[in-house]
Formats: sequence, structure tokens, C-alpha cells
Amino acid sequence: MNESESKVFEGKSIDDAIDTACAHFETERDKLEIEILADSKGGIFGLVGARKAKIRARLRDNSESLKQIVAEVVEHLIKPIVPSPDMEIEVEGGTRVKVTVHDEENSGLLIGREGQTLASLQYLANRIVAKKWPDPVRVQIDTGEYRERQDDNLRQLALHLAEKAKKIGRVQSTRPLSSYHRRVVHMALQTDEAITTRSKGEGSLKRVLIMPKSARSGGGRRGNYQHHATQQRD
Repeated sequence: MNESESKVFEGKSIDDAIDTACAHFETERDKLEIEILADSKGGIFGLVGARKAKIRARLRDNSESLKQIVAEVVEHLIKPIVPSPDMEIEVEGGTRVKVTVHDEENSGLLIGREGQTLASLQYLANRIVAKKWPDPVRVQIDTGEYRERQDDNLRQLALHLAEKAKKIGRVQSTRPLSSYHRRVVHMALQTDEAITTRSKGEGSLKRVLIMPKSARSGGGRRGNYQHHATQQRD
């Protein structure tokens, strides 16, 4: 739902019109910006001159408040590494907040070995923001374009495993991936008509199986996949 979209609603009363708006936007009253255009009017005998209540409503834009909370949390977490952080914060769809830290000198320290420091900072940021913000949001922290390079490496790995699956006719597997990175793999291969993908495993051990469609009915081949613990490199 576009937060900037506004729409006019009518009802027998202002409250009734607001209830209709809440149902339309699938949210609660306090999350709407409401402008009363006209109150209801009974008219003569409830018929002549009667008028419905009319309001204009849209979703309240809380992005600036969310940005401020995320900025305070992330700044507090990274200050021991970056004393005066220069951050760019974007809210995407109201549920995802992307934080980009611009600091060439310290980006390597923020990322850490194989991205472990960045992953830990992001985990902590999400836990703290979840306690400060009433709605579910996902905070993603990036620096030095690490996330984009990581995603590109993962796309290349997905394409490589897909080609191998088609060549030898056997299911291939990624290493365990987060839900975000599993989605990157699925999206990278969604247009390949010779390949199908699915997630397998539980929790943090979930991986993506890359299967040649010709092998899906190939008598037991489906379960005989090879595990690839290929490391992503920056």
C-alpha cells in the first residue's frame, strides 16, 4: 500500500466512514491521517436533504520517526568503530530500513572477517529496534557496497550451480543461507526454464536446492544432491 495514497470514504456517521477507511487500508485508526470533509445530516424525515459523512484518509507516514530511531540505534552500536558515522537511511515499503555507512577508512573494520562483524551489528540493531518500534521492520546495514558485492557473488554461485545441475543431471545445493540470501538465489534462477529451486532444512540450516527439471522424475536422483560449501569472496 502506498503511504501517500489518499482516498475519500463515506458513511452514516464520521465513525462509520473511519471504520470503512480502516478496513480499506487494513490498519487501525491511529495509523491513519484523517481529514473530515463533511458531517452526516439527517434531513427531513431522514430522507430529504440527508447527507452522509465524508472523510479523506491515508496511511500515516511514520518513516521519519522510524529513521530517527534506527539512526540512534545504529550510531550507538558502531561508534566504537566509527566515532563520527556518516549514515544514509532509506525506508522501503514501510517494513525494511536500509542503513548505508559511508566510511572508506573503517569499512573493513565494520564488515569484519567474512562479514561477521557487520552481521552481528545488524542482528543487534534489529533486536533493539524491535523493542522501540511497534510494527515489524527489518534493518539492513551496509558499508563499502559489501551487501551488493555479496549478493552479486551469490547470484554468480547460483548460476554456476544451475549450469552444473543441467550438465550432470543432478540436484545441486548451496550452503546454509539466511532467508534474504535464499531469496537472492531463487530470484537469480527464476527465469531459467530448465531449473527449479526450493528451500530445504530447518532454521539457520536452510539451503536452496537447485534441480534440473528433467531430474525431478528421474527415479531417486532428486535426493542425491551434492553439497557445495563455496565461500563468497569480497
